Amino acid sequence: MLSPHELATLLLISDGPDSLDSTDSRQIDPADLNALVDKQLVQLEVLHGCHQSPRITSHGYSMLKAMGR
Repeated sequence: MLSPHELATLLLISDGPDSLDSTDSRQIDPADLNALVDKQLVQLEVLHGCHQSPRITSHGYSMLKAMGR
């Protein structure tokens, strides 16, 4: 079961990298991100050698599909 914050984080990540602008209020809480990684709904990809970017896994997409998203 996902918490409301984890669900919101999953939805933000599913909207793509443009929705994760660090200059506004849509920043990801590291605790929520870690919970999604632990539940294998999200994986972290290393970009440009040091920057990590969250990506939805196939299990994450299945969860979103089940929610009608």
